[in-house]
Amino acid sequence: MTVGAASEYEISVATPADVPDIVELQAQNHISRGGGLSMEFPAARFLRSIAQMPIVIARRGGRLVGYLVSSTKESTRGQALPDAKNHAWPGGPDSYNSGPLCVAGSERGRGLAAKLFFAQRANLKGREGVAFIRCDNRASRAAHARYGFVEVAAFSHGGVDYVVVSHKDRP
Repeated sequence: MTVGAASEYEISVATPADVPDIVELQAQNHISRGGGLSMEFPAARFLRSIAQMPIVIARRGGRLVGYLVSSTKESTRGQALPDAKNHAWPGGPDSYNSGPLCVAGSERGRGLAAKLFFAQRANLKGREGVAFIRCDNRASRAAHARYGFVEVAAFSHGGVDYVVVSHKDRP
C-alpha cells in the first residue's frame, strides 16, 4: 500500500526477506553510531518477531527507510531492559511491545513515524501498545506523544533513565 502520493512511501508488513534490510537500518541508527536506538537485535530476533506479530516497514524508492516492531510480552521475558519496563508498567492483558521504531535520517521530520504507528495499530486494533524510550531521546518522545502515546511510568536500568509510554485504541 502506498501512503501519501507526495511521500511515495510503501508501507507493508515485513516478511523474512526484509530482515537483512531491517538489520542494516538498525545498525545505521544505533546510539553507538549517533542514532537513537539503544538496543541491537540479531536477525534471528526479527525473524521470531515476524512469526508472532507484525513488523511494519516503509520503503521509499525501493529502499527500506523505516520500521516499527511489534512483539509479545512473552517474547521479551528474561531480557533485562524489557523486564524492567514491564515491572514499571505491565500493561493490560492484551498489550504488546511497540518498538523499536527506526526511521532513516533522510526521512525524519516527514511524518513517517506516524504512518508506521498507524499501520501498526491498524494491524493490532483495540490493543494497548507499550514502549520504552531513553529519557534523553527527545525526538522519539515527541514522535510518540504526537501520535497519542502517554508517558505512564519511568525506570532506570544500567544507569540510564527511561520513560514508559502507552497507547490504546478503541476497537
